Amino acid sequence: MAKIVSIEIGYSLTRICEMDYRAKSPRIYDYASVTTPQGIIEDGFITDDVQFALKLKDTLVGKKIRTKQVVFSVTSSKIATREVMLPMLKPNQLAALVKSNASEYFPIDLSEYEIAHQVLGVVKGEDKADRYRVMVMAAEKKLVEGYERLATQAGLRLVALDYSGNSIYQIMRNECKDDTEMIIKVDERATIATVINEQNLVLQRNVLHGVDGAVQTIMRVHQQEKMLYKAALEHLKGKTCIKIALSENTRILENEDTWDESEKAAALRQELTDSLAMLVNNIARVADLYNSKNIDAPIKRIRLIGLGADISGLSKLFTNELGIRTTVMNNLESIDWDRAGGEGNPGRYIACIGAGISPAGFVSEESAKSDLQRVNYRNVAILGGVFCVVVAATLWVMALSTYNEALEAQRSLQRLEAEYGPAENVYNTYNNMVAFYKEVEIGYKSTLHPNDNLIAFLEELEEKLPADAELVEFTSNGEQATLTMKVVDKEQAAKVIQTLRGFDSVLDVSIGALDKEDIDEAVEDANEETTDGEAVEDTRVLFSIVCTYKPMVATEEAAGTAQ
Repeated sequence: MAKIVSIEIGYSLTRICEMDYRAKSPRIYDYASVTTPQGIIEDGFITDDVQFALKLKDTLVGKKIRTKQVVFSVTSSKIATREVMLPMLKPNQLAALVKSNASEYFPIDLSEYEIAHQVLGVVKGEDKADRYRVMVMAAEKKLVEGYERLATQAGLRLVALDYSGNSIYQIMRNECKDDTEMIIKVDERATIATVINEQNLVLQRNVLHGVDGAVQTIMRVHQQEKMLYKAALEHLKGKTCIKIALSENTRILENEDTWDESEKAAALRQELTDSLAMLVNNIARVADLYNSKNIDAPIKRIRLIGLGADISGLSKLFTNELGIRTTVMNNLESIDWDRAGGEGNPGRYIACIGAGISPAGFVSEESAKSDLQRVNYRNVAILGGVFCVVVAATLWVMALSTYNEALEAQRSLQRLEAEYGPAENVYNTYNNMVAFYKEVEIGYKSTLHPNDNLIAFLEELEEKLPADAELVEFTSNGEQATLTMKVVDKEQAAKVIQTLRGFDSVLDVSIGALDKEDIDEAVEDANEETTDGEAVEDTRVLFSIVCTYKPMVATEEAAGTAQ
């Protein structure tokens, strides 16, 4: 089985593993940590430093690691992720579909980004066909180029660049088989919280806080001794320097050991605990977010991994503040490795190991093609050295090299055509369906008109209008109806107005004229004759009302019929 060197570069330590490549249960042949020079990495971006590359090379030589293929696991807030649902296509068709639709997933200039994806699982559909849950990732080309340059300077060949969130999931999915678990990878300046339920990735969040504040505090206290970053981490690992809770109001699940310490030592312990408050509170918000949306499958267990997981007492702090039992992960059941020859807790290397199992990608096609061309040129150089004494053979080799290059270019174009051809059909079908849907939607909306409520309004008027209210005049247009009413008194007018405002078909009711003295002038025929022939003035109230129809809104059932 092929081997790979998997590397994760942290702010203080760089972790290296030699392992089986793309194996579900890989074997770890060797692992080690080296100090990362200050300023080498910033939010996942690598600066050009030849000395660091030579240091990596010397470490591999010292550990007798001869493998030249390398994969990096990267933690960076600049790597954008998006979970999408896609049809169950063949791998090359799925890759083509992801690339063709990348602009819909990420509203950015994709010419400056490399796109990768990872299938998270299959969603069973009742009415629709089964679909893939796919995590699509976008990384800046400058980020990828930095790792390509570092690999070349260290005498290695970059095979893949993986996002550390994917690296964690690839290995922990085999460790979390039953209950819902949260995996917290704590590093110097960043933390990744991953929730896994029945081997499925449910939630993943980046937190821009780590244990760097606590380490810097220890270094400041021991500045006279010129304590280095790695030594400060070891100090926090070997001695419990933090409290088990952030405040006195925290419900204690794991009790604290008792210490007989000075006031100065107690103040330092409080300062170190406070430096971890932002980390703990942000993780607590992630846990609350998941539990609030997944009441039937709450988080039952938390495991700490990464460089910061070794800090003594951190697991108790998480247990008490989150109310969930938290442990440090010191062993991997699905991994075969000899821990005698390695360095450090296995939990530090989980991202390295996961990147070697199933990396996301991020290596550009241009880089892969140039690697292939370099290999071809090297073979040509070897053949040229063997047959350099024979002029005819040299010419033949040159001609053969040109032919091979042309043939390779043709095969490359054929592969690209086969890869992107199916995606074009899927894309065209999608556009046709979108256009058809919009036409149907426009046609359906054109049938709607506010005057469609006129019948409903008249039915309500007949049903709910008081019997002693007289409708003198009625007019209607596309948006509203104007009614002239005559009632006994103003109290009866108020009841009529209140009744109209309760109509289901009416959006708004406004009141016009309401005055007894205008009756004779507005309705001259409203006078009644007495028995002796004398006219008596009608004392009823005459008023007008403007009722605005409620706009027609398409129901879900109607919309479904239209589609």
